[in-house]
Amino acid sequence: MKSTARMLIGPSDLKPSRTNFRVRGIFNPAAIRLADGRIMLLARVAETPLHGERYFLAPRFAGRDRLKMVIETIPRHKCRWDKDCFRIHGDIARLPTISHMRKIILDKDGLQVDHISQRADFYGLVDDGDFGVEDPRITFLQNEKRYAMTYVSVSALSGVSTSLAISRDLESWERKGIIFRQQNKDVAIFPQKINGYYVALQRPEGTMIFDKPSIWISYSKDMQFWGKDRPLLRPREGSWEEVRIGPGTVPIKTAEGWLHIYHGVRYKQKGNDSSPKIYSAGAILFSLENPEKILSITPKDEPLFCPESGFETQGFVNNVIFPTAAVSHGKDLLIYSGAADSNIEVRKIAIKEILNSLG
Repeated sequence: MKSTARMLIGPSDLKPSRTNFRVRGIFNPAAIRLADGRIMLLARVAETPLHGERYFLAPRFAGRDRLKMVIETIPRHKCRWDKDCFRIHGDIARLPTISHMRKIILDKDGLQVDHISQRADFYGLVDDGDFGVEDPRITFLQNEKRYAMTYVSVSALSGVSTSLAISRDLESWERKGIIFRQQNKDVAIFPQKINGYYVALQRPEGTMIFDKPSIWISYSKDMQFWGKDRPLLRPREGSWEEVRIGPGTVPIKTAEGWLHIYHGVRYKQKGNDSSPKIYSAGAILFSLENPEKILSITPKDEPLFCPESGFETQGFVNNVIFPTAAVSHGKDLLIYSGAADSNIEVRKIAIKEILNSLG
């Protein structure tokens, strides 16, 4: 389906949090409509220390209830570079970057930036994301008048997990800790209980691969302890998503069902797993009464949208569109995505047009 992406913000729009850091990217935002009608994004900001010729610098958060950071200095001859991290003491990983979150306020149409925070608004603590906090999704639970935020917490002790925080004002957050354990990401909570349960979409990933990374569904009575886990949707062979899929946006309630925008991955050269990957977006419509029932989905031959513009095809990771937030705007849907792991983009698409594109 044809749609036009508008780039909202990139690394050059931000100041680094420290003088010896540089901003590598701002991407993968949560989005929520404020009381005054404007839209707030809470976006992941990835920063990199200025590494020396002889040393790698590995940053980590060290505060218990405030922003504090320490830098581990690692001689280059005592570690080895491995894709996007460096290894010490054999296979122990350290990251050359660290992520926090910043607020961006958009106008009521959700297409123009009114204000960009130049400080960390949500960050890791010594016992919650000491290696960084990433990829938030914010759900407004209207019946409860509170916000639930899921985010990836990267930690020396708990690895790459998903944590939960609760707020009533989008300013102060009560951290609830890990809700989905190591290597489980992309968690999006539905905006209301269904049949007495909170419902979440998630994407677990193990070290022993028996199947490709897929979208799962889970249920909870309190949002703290989750269960009834089951796989919901797997990558479709020969499609734009044949390598892996994962949840994207918080589901939007429509008259037809729960509308969810997700991501899927294929290799640039079909069948060549050493070729670059392409991240695109699709849509799923779930039954309002039974979220395990898929009513329709983006056809396997063409995604809802894919990387085309330069800010999507060129960046820290090329050819990536990673939808993480959607906000209703009249008859339209504003879809906010990370682009090339460097920028934030928005697409405005008629909800009816999305629904009509599904098969």
